[in-house]
Amino acid sequence: MLTWDEVPDCDPGDFTVATMPARYAERGDLHAGIDDAVFDLAPLLAWAERDEADGAEPPPD
Repeated sequence: MLTWDEVPDCDPGDFTVATMPARYAERGDLHAGIDDAVFDLAPLLAWAERDEADGAEPPPD
């Protein structure tokens, strides 16, 4: 559970079974309410197809 601001500086090794309970207690559930924001993936898939047709590299597997 990271915020986008934390991603560039994070070390995945810092997020373990031993460290996450304290982080969760401090920060709360950063994903609470995620199911309330439902979006259709069709536009994103269309953009990806458009970009690939324009020569963009496909995302890694």
